[in-house]
Amino acid sequence: MKRLLPILAIAALAGCMKEPVHQGNVLKEGDISQIQVGDSKFHVESVLGFPILKSALHPNRVDYVEEYDDKKSGKWLTRGVEITYDDALRVTDVHRFGDWR
Repeated sequence: MKRLLPILAIAALAGCMKEPVHQGNVLKEGDISQIQVGDSKFHVESVLGFPILKSALHPNRVDYVEEYDDKKSGKWLTRGVEITYDDALRVTDVHRFGDWR
């Protein structure tokens, strides 16, 4: 019983803490600004990680998408970056979408 009480106390405290909800890639402004037209796919993936979406219909396009609970507004926000490659796997276009505050 003496061992069970500290475990229950820790579990109760952990249940009171609210962790921010985050899904998808973690996108930082500094990381996105490092991606330029002409960069290799290897460079992009070393900076941003692996994309969350790859389209079978558009094999040269990938999407990095981030969904998170904004602390200031209390709203669920979505933002992302769509990167298009040429046949040599070099960046041809970087397009941001969603809420970039």
